[in-house]
Amino acid sequence: MKMLFAALACWWAPLATAPSPEPAPPVTVPFGDEKPLKALDAWLKLYRAGKIDFRSPQDIGKDSIAARFGLVAKNATGIQTWAGDLETIVAAVLKLETAEAAQALVEVAAIGFEQGKLTLEMAPLEVRNAGEQALAKLPTGAPREELTKCARGEIKVEKVRLLAMRLAAIRGMGRLRDPAFRPVLETLLADADDNVRAHAADALGELSDDAAAKALIAALEKPTETSDVALVAIGNALRELYTGYAHTQPAAEAKPGEEKAKPAEGTPKAPALPDSVRLAVRAAAGSLGRATWRADMAMVKLLDEFRSAEAIPALIGVLERFAAHPELVKSGVLSGLLLFQTHEVLVSMTGAVIPADQPAKWRAFWDSEKDKVAVQEKKEKPSSGTTSAATFCGIPVQGTRVVFVLDLSGSMMWPMEEETTDKKKKQSIRLDFAKRELRAAIDALAPNAMFNLVTFNGNPKPELWNKDLVPANEKNRERFKKHVDGLRADGGTNLWSGLDEALKIKFQVQGQRYGANIDELFVLSDGAPNLGDVIDPVEIVRVVKETNRSAKVRINTVFISSASPEEVRRMEAQMSMTPQKLMRRLAEENGGVFKEL
Repeated sequence: MKMLFAALACWWAPLATAPSPEPAPPVTVPFGDEKPLKALDAWLKLYRAGKIDFRSPQDIGKDSIAARFGLVAKNATGIQTWAGDLETIVAAVLKLETAEAAQALVEVAAIGFEQGKLTLEMAPLEVRNAGEQALAKLPTGAPREELTKCARGEIKVEKVRLLAMRLAAIRGMGRLRDPAFRPVLETLLADADDNVRAHAADALGELSDDAAAKALIAALEKPTETSDVALVAIGNALRELYTGYAHTQPAAEAKPGEEKAKPAEGTPKAPALPDSVRLAVRAAAGSLGRATWRADMAMVKLLDEFRSAEAIPALIGVLERFAAHPELVKSGVLSGLLLFQTHEVLVSMTGAVIPADQPAKWRAFWDSEKDKVAVQEKKEKPSSGTTSAATFCGIPVQGTRVVFVLDLSGSMMWPMEEETTDKKKKQSIRLDFAKRELRAAIDALAPNAMFNLVTFNGNPKPELWNKDLVPANEKNRERFKKHVDGLRADGGTNLWSGLDEALKIKFQVQGQRYGANIDELFVLSDGAPNLGDVIDPVEIVRVVKETNRSAKVRINTVFISSASPEEVRRMEAQMSMTPQKLMRRLAEENGGVFKEL
């Protein structure tokens, strides 16, 4: 056992909180000095050549680009890393306050959008973040005018980088939250590129401007807008713009002949809903069915926040579409997530408890009761029970294209406490518990569902049970359960490999919107990531969230911590992010449920 804990200590050592190295102090850059621009150009060339390990904490010494161009004081003390080098150069470029400087910063913020080979060591999301933080401080005048030109594509750069530069500039506009950008962003909502329209919608959502909302509504009303990525962004942006009104001033109607209840005396008066909210509800309801489940989910969430009887027939139409076109569930155009969410909203709004698979009864109910129904205010918890028969560790399986990701590290052979049906505690082996939950979940999956399993331990590559998703028929269920019976636990915890295989993670946001056509993920683990291409929990969370922006996979996580040895608990407490927090954030930031056992 001592040898085991010694090995664990080695595994967790890289994750322990360590003092951050202090970068060398920057020097003052004279206005008009071109050294910062030349330094940034040199840094990016070296970076694109794959010669920079951005995540390395090692002192780069004489290789520092900032030092070579005189941006760091001579004989300065402190450790200079590649991350610190870029930070120093970007800060110097920002101080130039010129159009050229603005375009150079956009180029940094475009890293990860452009096509090309980007390794994990290059940490493109971290580099892009450095550029975006600088753009958020861009002064008015020539720099912001240049940002507008970049967004429009009115700059001379290599064709392969033009779209990436445009997307970065549009995101920069959103970070600045300057209403002066609104007219430009409105025109970009009609751009030919899906990603440009989506990023323009995101940026408009940052303005907190009713005029911006009207532009988004106009874009949503266009029947030609059929792009998932654009529709999701428009729906999210409208929710962002109206979020201050969601619960303080609901859009519910009173029953015919009745007045709304008056607030108690002394209650602060909520801001009046802008008239455009009604238009947004109408446009969102009208867009349902225009694209796939991803776009419809965004609209259903908007209709849930800002409730109106006008939306109910369209929501019933979603249920009807599932009943009439089961082949769309099989192809992935429709998802059980959408069916679940739509049904929950209908029950919560109307108070009617009618099964999701009986749309004819929902339509008959509405035809007979529409003049009597008073739309209910949104509650924190759904008013109906789950519409899902299958669960995994107590979490309802809502999706219909589901992947389970299971930790097979050596610690899965450790004991755990689980609750029996009579609410008592009993000791189990972690892997045995996981196997039982997997078998039960697969047995209860809906007949129209498809599923797969990814297992990981300390090996560089995870194991994929089947090459593709398989239908939840009897033959596949039995074959799966035989595979599960033979699973064995051994080695370390390469969590990244399991997530990467399941989600087909791509750093290039443009082009590849999502690599795997799945809708729900269940991750079960009992330890901290200690092996693999990405070990840092913060980076894992950030990369998964960014690459799941368009895919909208619902990620649920189960963390087993009960009966862990005290030595392990102490190690976990010293980490930069505990495994509990890692698993919680993976779920919460991706629309899922976290459970700790």
